[in-house]
Amino acid sequence: MGNTLVLDLETTMDCPVGNNKANPMWIGNKIIAAGLMYAGSHRVTTHYSKTGVGADIILEEIDKSSLVVGHNIKFDLLYIYRLTSNILPRIWDTQLAAYILSGQRHLYASLDELTDEYVGKHALKDDKIKEYWKAGVRTEDIPTTELEGYLRNDVSNTEVIFKKQWLEAEELGLIPLMMVQMDALRATIEMNRNGMYVDWDYVSKACVKYGDIIRGTAETIRLLVGDVDYMSPKQLSLYFFGGQEKYVERELVGEYKNGNPKYKNVDKVRTVKGKYIPSIEVGKSGYYSVDDAVLKGLSSSGDLFAAQLLVMRDAKKIKETYYEGLNDLRFPDNNIYPNLNHCSTKTGRLSATNPNLQNQTDAGDVKRAYISRFPNGKILELDYSQLEMVALAYLANDKQLIEDINNGRDMHKELYNGMYGRYPTDAERKPFKRFSFLLVYGGGVTTLMAQSGCDRATAKKFISTFYTRYKGVKQYHESIVKEANDKAVISYEEGVSGPQYTYYHPSPTGRHYVFKKYASDYKAGELTFSPTELKNWPIQGFATGDVVPMMVGILLRKLEEAGLSRKALLVMTVHDSVLLDTEEDVCYDAACIAKDTLEKAPLYLKQYFNIDFPCQLKVGVDVGTTWQDKTALEIK
Repeated sequence: MGNTLVLDLETTMDCPVGNNKANPMWIGNKIIAAGLMYAGSHRVTTHYSKTGVGADIILEEIDKSSLVVGHNIKFDLLYIYRLTSNILPRIWDTQLAAYILSGQRHLYASLDELTDEYVGKHALKDDKIKEYWKAGVRTEDIPTTELEGYLRNDVSNTEVIFKKQWLEAEELGLIPLMMVQMDALRATIEMNRNGMYVDWDYVSKACVKYGDIIRGTAETIRLLVGDVDYMSPKQLSLYFFGGQEKYVERELVGEYKNGNPKYKNVDKVRTVKGKYIPSIEVGKSGYYSVDDAVLKGLSSSGDLFAAQLLVMRDAKKIKETYYEGLNDLRFPDNNIYPNLNHCSTKTGRLSATNPNLQNQTDAGDVKRAYISRFPNGKILELDYSQLEMVALAYLANDKQLIEDINNGRDMHKELYNGMYGRYPTDAERKPFKRFSFLLVYGGGVTTLMAQSGCDRATAKKFISTFYTRYKGVKQYHESIVKEANDKAVISYEEGVSGPQYTYYHPSPTGRHYVFKKYASDYKAGELTFSPTELKNWPIQGFATGDVVPMMVGILLRKLEEAGLSRKALLVMTVHDSVLLDTEEDVCYDAACIAKDTLEKAPLYLKQYFNIDFPCQLKVGVDVGTTWQDKTALEIK
């Protein structure tokens, strides 16, 4: 562990952007108190100032340490490093460690929760400080002695938690995974520090454009159907499919003694004739779904109202969620600062908030809003090819799939050829590959039909074609379901009726997944494991929970070693891709380093986890002036 520094900060909470008042990237926020403790010293040094503690004081201590420990350490390090070009230290985050040790069950563990678990209830801090905050007292106005006592307690508890987590990880053989994941967290802290630069003039024009589309579509809808309330799911259900509508009518029921008429509200029901005979089941609300899938079906049959509703919905989502949503996250430096979360998914995959760039739309040219902050700068995106299918090939040990990948064969084209006797065009391939992913993620005939729109015979033929070519995948799918049932651990929980069944599935990296039996959707009274979870989590987790974070952490080190980390900025990772904002003159060099590093993932899997990875990994490189407007960059 070396010279380990335990760190915690108390700060102001004045950020007006987004929903995190204590956001470190709001320069108006300041460090009010800092607690520092070298592990094992049992002495906590505190620094306190109502006007703000200088980050340089803390940096001096960090420079003396080989490992910095904290709870949700991203928060603390961003306050310290946000205005510097300093290289971030090696870290251990007790929140992330708890997440991994729990098999991704303990999401966003609080320090109080871990103190209760690792130290004991007696060590829980005094709630008096929280009461100050609840009462609206600013951190800098809390009495010094009370705030420093609160801080000392946090630092001392964090040290105990860290030491016990380290021992637990050693016993479970998880230190390699822990350190790789901590290095990945270090890289995403760097991404948060860098932020993403936005073309706000483009965003403003896009808001106007989509506002015009919404108004024009609303007028077209009015001309088509009059005053139908197209914002009401109930009214849309009645318009398209009819049904019984409850309403209230004011009826005359007599008169008062003074001769005035007497009325009362009477509940009534009327039958509304819809435009179409429904082909779907009525929902729990008593009305038919008119979601996008239903509207697309009606639109393809020639219904102009349904077509305009789809245009309206798409335009509203693009304008309100993506463009106006960006405006709400704008910082004075014209950046946004997305938050990458390490402790929020069941698989270990990263998620993003403010905004959710893991689920960025390809519609509406939204990615064109993200540009380089450097004059003539470039956006670089490096994307692993078929990473989750590569992970499947390895975990299933499917010889055919491994051979296809290593010989550059496109599995989707091969499967299409197996079904139809010819290779697809690019236009045919794109929708077809959806079949592959649905099956790999645990879907059966019913799921393939529902999600792709194909008939039962086509779904059955695809499944047969896939499993005939990839017999190892078929065996893997069958074996994990069988193993879950054979090795399920039975337990009884207080307040829960009947036995609970849990299956613990290990990953080659040491990560483990925890599966629970649920009430069956098909057999009343029976419990079953979810086939989708069993087949999907280990694949997704290995590919984008283990490999990608590991390589992002290593890539940051490589850029630092080359002296490029402040000229080629890591700004985001989206599933199996990495995004950089680069100065023009270092763009090609950064691309070469990044591609070479990411494609060497098998070497690092061997180095850290002793995994003999059988597949070649290919990384594509695109470059452009915006996140959207990119072309392939040839690396010689």
